[in-house]
Amino acid sequence: MRQLLHRIARRCDTHERYSYAVTARLERALGMETSPAPSSLMDTFSDPRLIDCGHAWCRSRQP
Repeated sequence: MRQLLHRIARRCDTHERYSYAVTARLERALGMETSPAPSSLMDTFSDPRLIDCGHAWCRSRQP
């Protein structure tokens, strides 16, 4: 049921996921102190905007 609702809303788990890289960029743009980085190196640098999820229906999908 959850997958169906995500597909109807055209959102996928890859692009709906929390991203430290995106959050830190937003915090810097707003002049805020950045949050502490996660302990995982992968979680620190992963950016969903650079990932192709493979779903043709995802509105955040990169061409």
